[in-house]
Amino acid sequence: MTARGIYFIANDATRELAIAFLNSVRTFEPLMPVCVIPYNDDCEQVLTLQSTYDFAVWKDYAALRWCDGISERFHGTTFGQYRKLAMWDGPFEQFVYIDADSVLLSGLDVIFGLLKDHDIVAASSDIPANRMFVWKDSLPAEPGFDSAYAASTGVLVSKQGLFTPAEIERCVETALPFAEHMELLCAEQAFLNYIFVTSGKRYSSILQAAREKNRRDIPQHVWSGRFQGDLLNTPDPVLIIHWAGEWRSGEHRRSPVWNYFRHLRDEHR
Repeated sequence: MTARGIYFIANDATRELAIAFLNSVRTFEPLMPVCVIPYNDDCEQVLTLQSTYDFAVWKDYAALRWCDGISERFHGTTFGQYRKLAMWDGPFEQFVYIDADSVLLSGLDVIFGLLKDHDIVAASSDIPANRMFVWKDSLPAEPGFDSAYAASTGVLVSKQGLFTPAEIERCVETALPFAEHMELLCAEQAFLNYIFVTSGKRYSSILQAAREKNRRDIPQHVWSGRFQGDLLNTPDPVLIIHWAGEWRSGEHRRSPVWNYFRHLRDEHR
């Protein structure tokens, strides 16, 4: 077992994004163990980056097929994002998962430190405008169900063994009848939120933790839509810039930050 590590999901379609992501990781966390979880079977080109950036490849394909089966039950097709569900049974005792359409802009020690008070920390939550990406307006008011928590799962900080496969299977059974109230457009995001708010575990987000502790030193997850020209319209410090919803249209290529990390000469060969 390894004390701390980073997971990301990628395939050949996201190789360009993975290069920028890995350059940023090796800039701010040069020694942190990293493991790629294949999005699907088309990963030959991504795996050519392995020796350059010193990352491991997830080998438990039975676990990944199990995740694919859960995706099939919610969507009738396979979305590789559901493979995040395997991470709690992975090699890292504490882990940060980061979407590959992101770049890291600071070290992760402060974020790992949030696990002293929480079991699960997502990127951001409790933002009314973002609720539509997790819960539908039809969501009924239920005692004990935290409908204000609508977290972005592009970043997840958590602990090995927090959820067993059996516990996740039980959540699938209870969530499927509830799925009409979940916004499944964002693949696994709604189901992960459902798991968290029904788990009895201590869950939060990086944004909420900073607000509750009144700590401006906790770096934040920032959506790239906050860029204005070459300037980042957000208070320092920044943990991650995330191109969710934009990279497929090529919007990330306008970012000087993305281009810097994409074209950074590799110093880790």
